[in-house]
Amino acid sequence: LAGGLAHLIDALAEHDDVTVMELGAGIGYLSAFSLDALRDRFPEAYERSTFLVSDGEPSLVEAAESRGVLRDHRERSQFTIADLRDASCIVSHQPRLLILSYLLDAIPPVHVAKSEGVMETARVATYVPEDCSVFDGGSWPPVLMRAEDIAHVLQNKENVSPPLGRKLVSLLVEEWSWVEEQGLTSGSTLLNSRRQTIHDLCRILGQMPEESGIAITDFGYVDSCAMEFSEMMTEYGLCAFWAVAFDEIVEVADRHGFETYLHRGDEGQTHTLLIYSGSRGSRFLDAFVSGFEGMVPDRPGGILYNLEEDATLADIYEAIDRIEQTISNEEINLYGNLSRFAHLLLQFGDLEGAAAFSERCIERYPEVAAPEMAILGSVKGKKQELGAAEVLFKRAVELAPGLATPHLGLAGVCKAREEWESYFEHVKAYLATANCDVPEAMAQIAATLNETQLWEPADQANRWLEEYGT
Repeated sequence: LAGGLAHLIDALAEHDDVTVMELGAGIGYLSAFSLDALRDRFPEAYERSTFLVSDGEPSLVEAAESRGVLRDHRERSQFTIADLRDASCIVSHQPRLLILSYLLDAIPPVHVAKSEGVMETARVATYVPEDCSVFDGGSWPPVLMRAEDIAHVLQNKENVSPPLGRKLVSLLVEEWSWVEEQGLTSGSTLLNSRRQTIHDLCRILGQMPEESGIAITDFGYVDSCAMEFSEMMTEYGLCAFWAVAFDEIVEVADRHGFETYLHRGDEGQTHTLLIYSGSRGSRFLDAFVSGFEGMVPDRPGGILYNLEEDATLADIYEAIDRIEQTISNEEINLYGNLSRFAHLLLQFGDLEGAAAFSERCIERYPEVAAPEMAILGSVKGKKQELGAAEVLFKRAVELAPGLATPHLGLAGVCKAREEWESYFEHVKAYLATANCDVPEAMAQIAATLNETQLWEPADQANRWLEEYGT
């Protein structure tokens, strides 16, 4: 994606300086990769480009800036606060390219049906099944939440911590039906309409400099009218109610008189669209084709997904070797691929192999490689290198406080040192995470602290286990 964007920026920078603005940029990796690609492939365009890396939440911008992802491009980039809904703020920066990467799907859509040119609204109901329950480990001892408790908590978002929210989302069920005069009925296709947002974007483009564009990349579909609802699964799983309708974007942009260029992926997966305003359409079509033609998302994933269900560790290594022989080092060394290899080898019990890929992740992506720090910390801990393990686990907690494994790792370090109070604090932090196995953690507390001065938490854990029959 960054390489494709670099081609577009090069086309914009042929005669003038270019301000590129990324909205909802997170910590700024896409902008950093785009600047890398510009510097390496189009050095003249790089010298003419300035990147504004933005988010609408000031605290997120401050956190992103502190990560230092753009430190190699200080002269060509800066962080700023900007919101997609604040058109005047965006226009005031006079960007010539606006980037929205996986941002539109975060905007709640209106669910509609399109039949013979007429739009009908659909109703999507979200509910909690009566028989579901979950343990909230954010309290000590953990609390069992049943369906009624979950529904009550969800009515006020202030009651929901991020880890608890992650647990509860997996329990929600969504159903839909068409709204008609006669009542509710079933339908075959569903369009996630963000028509007003797209109109607003086109109005922003109309106020940008004479030759400008908006690049949108997101998961979704292109031919919505031909899609059955059951097929509307995205590469991220059950996200059909949030997927982006690219055919709607093209339709609205066309009404505003703008040209559009689309790189189409499989339905339900990632597509990239450029909305262009200017007089050099053929030049930008060439740049778009050069940048995106032949781009196949997740080629390593395609090779790994084709493995048989009974694949062995040897099969995994054979697949990784094939990936390394057929795919460029630049693509292999992306964080997603290195992380995938590390976690896959970990599942097969190959700790040393997982550690090797984790080290590559940490070396290249120290700003985000918390899961890999936890893997490497676990390997160090098994070798009784407790100091090194502790450093890695603490770094992981700093980067991702909600990640479960670093807290559990720190508890293990304290257990090995017989530092029982610290052990208990780290286990409680682990209990509060979304992916914690609460009954297993309570059993560990009961067994570990039983013969220590912290007999009271051990006794509470035993009573908890008796109450919930685990």
